[in-house]
Amino acid sequence: MIRVLLRCDFEAAEKKLKEKLEENGLCIVEEGEDAALFVPKLTRTGWEREVIELSKACGTAVIVKKESVPKTEELLTGSGAAVLPSDVALPVLLGVLRAEAKAGERLFAVSGELDRLREKLRTEKLISRAKLVLMARGMNEEEAHRFLEKQAMDRRISRAAVAEEVLRGK
Repeated sequence: MIRVLLRCDFEAAEKKLKEKLEENGLCIVEEGEDAALFVPKLTRTGWEREVIELSKACGTAVIVKKESVPKTEELLTGSGAAVLPSDVALPVLLGVLRAEAKAGERLFAVSGELDRLREKLRTEKLISRAKLVLMARGMNEEEAHRFLEKQAMDRRISRAAVAEEVLRGK
């Protein structure tokens, strides 16, 4: 079941939309969403920032008046949010929400991988700086590498922890 965060600036439309989405097997939630659906009042300040921020965490669709679609697409360029006209057919809307939910899953997976790679890069930079300090103390690169490895194994701590100690001068 796809969990949808529904944000609508029009009470009557929100109620109808919520009913239609629930009738078609989607679950309306306040958090922990797979996808988000916005129906903003374009005169309300800040709605676009909400969409852009939320689209970093999950697939997002925005429904606006047909004549506002090009301007809204331009405003949300790069956010990944799908912009749909207000007369969008329900099957199309459901398909977009399902696709956005899948995109959100991929985004979550890629985000985790990106965090892991950033941490690995940070660790490798730390180790490289520690090797340079050890080399400045008279070791060659191979000796510095072996020193960090041996200290980490002997003390059962990570190479990064040993490198931090070296950089702090311990």
